[in-house]
Amino acid sequence: MKKDIIILSTIAVALLAGCNPYQFNMGDPHEVRCQVLTSLSSVDQGYNRAMLHNTGAIDMNYFGATQYLVTMEMKLIRGDGFRIMLRPVVEQRDVRDSGIVLTVTHSGVWLDSASHIFLTRRDVKLEPNTQMPVSLLSDDNYVQIVLGCDTVYKGWSKKMESDDIVIQALPNSDVQILSPDWAGLPDR
Repeated sequence: MKKDIIILSTIAVALLAGCNPYQFNMGDPHEVRCQVLTSLSSVDQGYNRAMLHNTGAIDMNYFGATQYLVTMEMKLIRGDGFRIMLRPVVEQRDVRDSGIVLTVTHSGVWLDSASHIFLTRRDVKLEPNTQMPVSLLSDDNYVQIVLGCDTVYKGWSKKMESDDIVIQALPNSDVQILSPDWAGLPDR
């Protein structure tokens, strides 16, 4: 009898908790909450990796952590590349404001805000089938972006701080996100 009650209570907890296939956790040692923003078939989910297919997008979040250092590896499997939206406004699986958009391709990198390109780097390129380390630092109004060993951007932003980062594959691209870690700021 006691065993039956334990089994029934376990089932009840599982049913109440529900299953949302659009949400998953990823990363180590600090787990990042992720939400699929596009169709489920556009994102393959895993514990230490995710694969984005043809404009597939995820929102990475560490609730309330607007000051952070996020590190991960990105790998272009096929296509042109990916974009990362820093300081976006995301509500109910919808990107209301893309914030600062970093676009990384095999022909170069550029940053834009409100569709205005303010930085272009043709010397930093995403090589197909090669892992590229990505480091994103956000501290109040300060932003720093490092791709590989190149500091692509560091400077001040008037964009509102956000505890979200959106990553999206470019059209006809497959991009892998590997081992994301959302940590606190260094030296704090």
